[in-house]
Amino acid sequence: MKQLGYLSIVLLLLGLLPAALPGDSAPVKIAAAQQASAAPRTVTVLVGGGQDTLILDNFFPHTLRVRVGDTVVWKFNGDENHHVHTVTFSGGPFPGPQRAVAGGWPGEFIPPGAVPVPGGQPGENMRNPVRAWPTRQPGAPVETYDGMTYVNSGEMRMRPRVPGMPAYQTFSLAFTTPGIYRYVCALHPHMQGTIEAVPTAVADVPSQAEIDKQAKAEADHLLALIEKARALGKTIRSEPGPNGTTFWFVRAGVFDTSGEMRGQLFDFLPKNLTVKAGDTVIWESVDTHTITFNTTPPAPEPIIVKPQPDGPPFLVENPKVFQPSKPAQAYDPAQYFNSALLGMTQARGASWALTFDQPGVYEYICALHEPMGMKGTIIVQQR
Repeated sequence: MKQLGYLSIVLLLLGLLPAALPGDSAPVKIAAAQQASAAPRTVTVLVGGGQDTLILDNFFPHTLRVRVGDTVVWKFNGDENHHVHTVTFSGGPFPGPQRAVAGGWPGEFIPPGAVPVPGGQPGENMRNPVRAWPTRQPGAPVETYDGMTYVNSGEMRMRPRVPGMPAYQTFSLAFTTPGIYRYVCALHPHMQGTIEAVPTAVADVPSQAEIDKQAKAEADHLLALIEKARALGKTIRSEPGPNGTTFWFVRAGVFDTSGEMRGQLFDFLPKNLTVKAGDTVIWESVDTHTITFNTTPPAPEPIIVKPQPDGPPFLVENPKVFQPSKPAQAYDPAQYFNSALLGMTQARGASWALTFDQPGVYEYICALHEPMGMKGTIIVQQR
């Protein structure tokens, strides 16, 4: 073996001298070695999470650095009854109406949730196909992204929305141009993530093990914040009403205590409320929920699937869920009562009230999230 002097060894370690190999082998330059180590990779990001009524509206990890040429795979992280999400990059145009992203960059838009059903009745809406279905056609290569196009996973879930069609549990995207790219869940625009694509020569990118560690740390932090919110939500609030009655307040879901709305508890707080005949209950919702008293189970399905001869089916919003039904100011157990969608971004506002004047035990649900266990009970006692 050739002998190297002390200075040569120092220069070699500093990367200033080609590596000396045994015999007559050609030197391997440091730059070439770096290039070889930067071969395209595939890394995984988790989409959402939680269990039962505990919801994580976040991408894990929230931010990720990759090299140009790398492919990111987003994997749905819920159970069969869990939240639905999308992975949506809106760097370029898409057909149909646009909606600004809350807290987004100027000019940043995503497709709205609902559009009119073609040829349907007035007020009949369906899930926006631009958002509901993936931009990648079946069998097509993995999409690439340079910040100038619109790409979308479709609505990711554990079970297929339509029998015989995919559930879209994963979504893959390769990054071709250096840059910082934001993306959102089109169903929950507060759920946002960032991909930073750096040149292939950059060494400082996390391994999958480091990505998984960061994802777990972020999820554990959110879970702790949700538990704090659960404890705060247990406080029962009330105010005096007219003629000796009482106004009672129930929270329809609560966000974590960070203020970033990345974790939620999909439950009614208090879950079981005892009132007197003549009292009024007021539900308050920050995110999107319904207050639905359904006296004839099963609960109404939020989406009605209408097959089409060409293309994917229409996902029509069930009017029993998306339209209000309040046949009387006081609850009548023989009739169907429904608030329709409540929340900060909903046209009908974030609160709904109902008076109870008949003693009894009345169960109700959020029609959007009943399979996850979002149910409550109003117990009315004689005054």
